Amino acid sequence: MTTYRLPVSELRERRGFTRSSAYYADHAPMAAAKTEGADTVDPVADAHARGREEGRAEAMQEAAAQRAEEDAAREAITLAFARFDEESGQALRERLRETVIALCEDAVLPLALDIDGLHRRVEAAAALLQRKTDERIIRLNPSDHALVLPLVDPKLTLVPDPAIERGALRIDTEDGGVEDGPAQWRQAIAEALAQC
Repeated sequence: MTTYRLPVSELRERRGFTRSSAYYADHAPMAAAKTEGADTVDPVADAHARGREEGRAEAMQEAAAQRAEEDAAREAITLAFARFDEESGQALRERLRETVIALCEDAVLPLALDIDGLHRRVEAAAALLQRKTDERIIRLNPSDHALVLPLVDPKLTLVPDPAIERGALRIDTEDGGVEDGPAQWRQAIAEALAQC
């Protein structure tokens, strides 16, 4: 708000009364009113008008700045969505698949090193190949061989094979063979996830 001050010298002057020209015969009332209005400026009305204009201009600037900020944010979001295309989606799916496989490997590894579980798998795999004419050779990792040997049927031929992963087994027959172990489990998990 603007404050107008009158000089002290003007307040001290004695001006007295002046005669109004409205009471004289040669006076034109409309012309006098127009002239007086043109010469006199109301400082309060002037300050009010200036304040309104300044406030309006400031509000327009703030609105323009806010609109520019919103437009920039909208543009950033649009750009982010454009970047997340099919290729990005495929990469995300692949990373999730690898994460699940890694988590499953952590869960599967203790099962591979379970000696009683390995014994049951040896017996079950040997039972699958039940023909009496077949010679079944069961190959195990040397570390597992020593632990499982006392637990399995003595009729089965257990052979230590360093090429076999710890916790895995391979049964060889004349017709082919069967493998079971962490590598096959990981492959089965990966194949199952590939179908998702």
